[in-house]
Amino acid sequence: MRFGILGALEVIDGDSQLPVRSVKQQALLALLLCRAGTVVHTDVLIDALWGPEAGELGSTRLRLQLHRLRRILGTREVIVRRSSGYALHAPAEAVDAHRFERFVFDGRRHLAAGRVSEASQLLHSALRLWRGPALHGLEDTPLLHQEATRLNEERLAALGDCIDADLRLARHADLIGELSVLVKEYPLQERFRGQLMIALYRAGRQADALQAYRDGRRYLTENLGLEPSADLRRLELAILTSDASLSGAPRGHARRHARRRTHCSLCG
Repeated sequence: MRFGILGALEVIDGDSQLPVRSVKQQALLALLLCRAGTVVHTDVLIDALWGPEAGELGSTRLRLQLHRLRRILGTREVIVRRSSGYALHAPAEAVDAHRFERFVFDGRRHLAAGRVSEASQLLHSALRLWRGPALHGLEDTPLLHQEATRLNEERLAALGDCIDADLRLARHADLIGELSVLVKEYPLQERFRGQLMIALYRAGRQADALQAYRDGRRYLTENLGLEPSADLRRLELAILTSDASLSGAPRGHARRHARRRTHCSLCG
């Protein structure tokens, strides 16, 4: 049995998707999935699902929802009772969020070690697990809202790492369209804007790279009264001066031009 929370909740048994239609049952299963392998205290589950107004009926309501959920899953062995609460008894690999985090961890390890192709493959595998916003439709439950926010932020960070790897593999031309969409969707994410500027510059579009900077600066000043970060300003200067660090050349070649560089953490 496999479980998905990187999107709307889903439960797959073999080739079939099990119908967990009740929002309360979805939220209960999601709460257990987010802490798979660990005990979630009964009081935490009751408060998350019904709030303080549950009162003395909380335990009864929880047992009823658990009974119905186990019947859908077709087994009592997946959700097990412990002294203080309940736990989801399933391999960590059965939950897509765990697989995502493992792929990202391994991808970042390869990226730090300079194994860029392997890193790109792992990070792309991690991102392919996503079917939509994490825990979609269950955000009204505060604990799930917090977990969804964390996972969605992790996805953006992993996406940034994946793009870094692909830029290092000279895939800049293929990234321009995706990055153009990302800077519109996340205008405050300077990492994506910096990556777009680099991709455009490496594609021979220096003027467009500088325009991307000006568009970002305009958004910040008009909406927040802020200037771009020091890193983004250094990247603009590097593009203006055709700094050698932007070429994506091998590190040995780049070191020969070290004196001409304007240090910028966004430059790759």
